[in-house]
Amino acid sequence: MTDFRARGFDSPAQLREHLAELDEESPADDPGMANGDPSAEQQIAALRREVADLRRRLTAIRGETEGLDAGRPRGELHPWLRIAATVATTYLLGRLVQRLRLGAPGAAAVPMIATQLDRRIW
Repeated sequence: MTDFRARGFDSPAQLREHLAELDEESPADDPGMANGDPSAEQQIAALRREVADLRRRLTAIRGETEGLDAGRPRGELHPWLRIAATVATTYLLGRLVQRLRLGAPGAAAVPMIATQLDRRIW
């Protein structure tokens, strides 16, 4: 027999009585099924089926959209490059306005000039 220490109980008989009460209180079958709820295994299986379905749908969507990028112009493939060029142009024009001391009208014209240059370059 296993030797263990039961703290809080006066005798091994009291411990056995307490364990018997606990066994009576908790049913041996799945507690989730008593309420009509699906078990954890059933929920996991349903979630796995849903994930597999979503993966199939994603694969189908990727197949449909695979050739759509080929129709875009070269400049649209790298929009970050276009943004960087616009930022650099605006910065350089701003520095030019400061050096030439064109004042408020010159500072207001910098974004408009940068936009026009951006349209002509790209």
